[in-house]
Amino acid sequence: MSIISVKDLSMDYGSGIIFKDVSLDIEKGESVFLIGNSGCGKSTLLRCMNGLAKPTSGEVYFSGQSVSPDNDDIDSIRCHMGMVYQHFNLFSHLNVLENIILAPMMVLKRSKADAISEATKLLERVAMSGRENAMPSELSGGQKQRIAIARTLAMHPDVILFDEPTSALDPTMVEEVENVISNLCDEGMTCVIVTHDMSFVRKSASRVIFMAENGIYEQGTPDELLGNPKKLLTRRFLYHSRMLEILIDKEHKDIFSLNSQVKKFLNKFKHTNTQYEFVSSLCDELLYPMLYGDNTGIDTIGLRLICSENSTEHTMLISIPQAKSDPLEWPYTDPLNLKMLEHYASVILSKESNDSGYDIYIQM
Repeated sequence: MSIISVKDLSMDYGSGIIFKDVSLDIEKGESVFLIGNSGCGKSTLLRCMNGLAKPTSGEVYFSGQSVSPDNDDIDSIRCHMGMVYQHFNLFSHLNVLENIILAPMMVLKRSKADAISEATKLLERVAMSGRENAMPSELSGGQKQRIAIARTLAMHPDVILFDEPTSALDPTMVEEVENVISNLCDEGMTCVIVTHDMSFVRKSASRVIFMAENGIYEQGTPDELLGNPKKLLTRRFLYHSRMLEILIDKEHKDIFSLNSQVKKFLNKFKHTNTQYEFVSSLCDELLYPMLYGDNTGIDTIGLRLICSENSTEHTMLISIPQAKSDPLEWPYTDPLNLKMLEHYASVILSKESNDSGYDIYIQM
């Protein structure tokens, strides 16, 4: 018997169908990743699995029991299904230890001593030993998420549902949380995970489900779905998942935030330290002077970064539509700055004029 069974599930909020006639069986020990464009119903499907959302039609079963907000036993069913949210949901007035022991004491009726003993072991498991007395406000986002995972594990769930567990984190914190989740998957914990991070999917999934066109569009192992997708929309989604496009506006865009955005995106893929350093150098030495230099006449710059799935060879395109001449040869463009860019990322800078301006291609 499947631990979770979804039968002909449909959800329509009245403004349109989210998904229709979805059927899915999840076996014990599987790590199932749900991917797809925003709004395709991944998180809604996850919420239906533990009864937080009531579907328009269809049924969800957990170990043979009906999962529905109307089920009188829904609370006892949820005790076996942990949920880790995007924004942690820690109790801000309780310290780390109190956050972890509250549910085991209140729901499972564990003694305080037993709950504390287990909480201490769980904190070690998520690399948070010694932070028992810290308040949530004193923790980084990655630390809060690891505490949220420890709190979930304290309830001894049979399944853990993760709703985009790293999307609210700074790039430097993503890996620490993904490593904890990957370890759970490796240990045989049944996990269902909504994410946009394809490197995380490739590393930890036993099965990948791509949602599109109001339901499950294609599924398979990571090698099958990410490496050799059979259907058009899957191939298109995976291509765009490797692309970051940003329009930098002189009047309304803080160019310094560009550094963080590009690094966050790059962090999802294999990259070298010099490529990471290159992002800061690019902003400081090239893009900033273009937008804010005297008399450049540039109001907007388009940036497109395409990352390779299997290597560290990434490509960047910088489009300067208002450039009337070669931007790399403008008087303000210090040759030393260009040399610095080339040094940091061993880049190949090439440029191409067109009817609307100049394009700069960078092979990182």
